[in-house]
Amino acid sequence: MILRFTALLLAVATLACAEHTSNWAVLVSTSRFWFNYRHLANVLSLYRTVKRLGIPDSQIILMLPDDMACNPRNAFPGTVYNNADRALDLYGDNIEVDYRGYEVTVENFIRLMTDRVGEDMPRSKRLLTDDRSNILVYMTGHGGNEFLKFQDAEEISAFDLADAFAQMWEKKRYHEMLFMIDTCQANTMYSKFYSPNIIATGSSEIDQSSYSHHADNDVGVAVIDRYTYYNLDFLETQVREPTSKKTLGDLFDSYDESKIHSHPGFRYDLFRDGEQAAKQRLVMDFFGNVQNVELESSNGGNETQWKEDLEHLQRIIDAARARHEGGREQPYLHNVDNDEAVASNPLLEQERAAKIDMENGWRRQAIGASALLGCIGLWLVGFYVDSGK
Repeated sequence: MILRFTALLLAVATLACAEHTSNWAVLVSTSRFWFNYRHLANVLSLYRTVKRLGIPDSQIILMLPDDMACNPRNAFPGTVYNNADRALDLYGDNIEVDYRGYEVTVENFIRLMTDRVGEDMPRSKRLLTDDRSNILVYMTGHGGNEFLKFQDAEEISAFDLADAFAQMWEKKRYHEMLFMIDTCQANTMYSKFYSPNIIATGSSEIDQSSYSHHADNDVGVAVIDRYTYYNLDFLETQVREPTSKKTLGDLFDSYDESKIHSHPGFRYDLFRDGEQAAKQRLVMDFFGNVQNVELESSNGGNETQWKEDLEHLQRIIDAARARHEGGREQPYLHNVDNDEAVASNPLLEQERAAKIDMENGWRRQAIGASALLGCIGLWLVGFYVDSGK
């Protein structure tokens, strides 16, 4: 048993660092108003999928400008659907919205990504990533050539996004990033990116629109966009388990321009080792959860430290084995090097214990005498005060 335990410790100590240790998702709808129902449904659909594949709510940032579920025009209060058959309620009881209503602004989005927030910002509204985190960024709304509108009140430009991601790279806030956007002229939004390790894809080229897939006559509006619909179709039918080996190349190859009604675009040049390496990345590297463990670097002093700890542990184990094989009880060795002589001589142990007990006895007597003198002093002060009266 001891040998197995030692082997396990050695295996853990020499475990190689994983490429990434966590997956995060930032899902953003930028549109208000009832007729933009499909944009909210787009985001909630992706939200449901990444949760199904294992990313916890604590690592998902959900930004929804309007609450379609409670809109007075909603014929089915408290619900949001992405299909006319209404088989699946995307809103339900298990949804955590982090930024809602007028909190969804360009400023808040950039502050979220770059972690430029106040100390009072709750953890649920922060992107707590590091240089071992993969991030899925999905955005949908109304856009144009190199801009995306936020609630018909302001715009974020392709330059703003590029600079925000550059800050993230400089601050070591991501390992790899997958950027997806579903809007008109979507591909122009990633044209200005210049930071490493980003894979980008969008729904439509410059001067092209992004189209809705279908409407629900009872709801009265379109319920999902085509590009998002066919992404979900692949994820729901081909990526059924967290062990799936489907790659981003498989996902991108599934796009059918005749069905999407626009030309989806891709960008791989920022990714290390280029297009082939990017396409070989697993879908689960961005849409699912990971349970990897990262150990501290074993360079320099850290390597010496853990080796010393292992040697010390081995000495304790050897001493315990010797006691067991010798058939006699010896005192537990907290420090084998310093206590070796004591452990081999029970008389020294008794002498040391007696010395400690004697020192403790004198200490207790001194404390008691001090307390007694203090009480006498207080009594004398009280006596003189009463006499003066």
